[in-house]
Parts: sequence; structure tokens; C-alpha cells
Amino acid sequence: HSPIHDRTEITGFDIRYESDVDGLRRAPVDVASRYSPTFTVVGNLPVFPRERLLETFLEYGERFVSAVKRELGGKFAGPFCLECVVDRDLNVLAFEFSGRIVAGTNVYLVHGSPYLALYFGRPMTVGERVALELREAQERGALEEVLT
Repeated sequence: HSPIHDRTEITGFDIRYESDVDGLRRAPVDVASRYSPTFTVVGNLPVFPRERLLETFLEYGERFVSAVKRELGGKFAGPFCLECVVDRDLNVLAFEFSGRIVAGTNVYLVHGSPYLALYFGRPMTVGERVALELREAQERGALEEVLT
């Protein structure tokens, strides 16, 4: 969330790659039936959600920021991740959040986020975005708005 631009920004989306579950679903039944999945997360894959979901995800992010501000005294700054599942009817259920840079916020590490390119005209990593927010806040004399 950017207090300097007064907006919640989408930075990225990912799917957790869970070795047993994701690998076993491609294995022959006779092989897969010998294992009990553990849901061990071994990586994250970037994904690009359907356009009709973007508005819902952004709305969820904005509602999350509003709730945090309301409950914790009116201040929120920086990256966060809402962990969600989407059902076959495209209903979204958010079940957890991470208040930091995680795979979902920074899955495009090498080339930068294509979503941030829509805001700023070039792809950038979430770390670059945080640095830009700090620089803009300092230039405006508004560091207190972004430091929590």
C-alpha cells in the first residue's frame, strides 16, 4: 500500500508449488497411491489471473488496508500478500495475510513486476518499489507517512 500515492497497488500473483501434491497428480495411479501428500511448499510459480479477477483482488486489498487502519489507528504502509483460493465459479476466499515481501509480492524478481509497470511505466521489483516510495516520501517531506 502506498500512502504517498494514496492507493493499494497490485505487484504480483503466484501459485505455491507443493512437491508431493502437485507432482503426484501427474503420476500414474499405482505410483501416487503409495504416497501420502505432505503439502510441502518447494517453490512459487508466477501466474497472471483472469482480468475479471483483478478488480476483486484489488478490492480485497483495499478492504484489508482499510480494516488494518481502522483496527490499528489509521496508518498502513508497504507490501503485503493476501493468500487466497478461487473456486470454479471464480469466487475468491482470502484465508491468510503476510505483512511483508513474500513470493506473491515479488515473484517476478529477475525482470520486475509487469503490474508495477502499469503504474510506473517500467517493471520493477517490490524492493525497488519500496525504495521509490521512501525517496518520494523524503522529497515531499512526508517520511512519517511511510514509516510505521
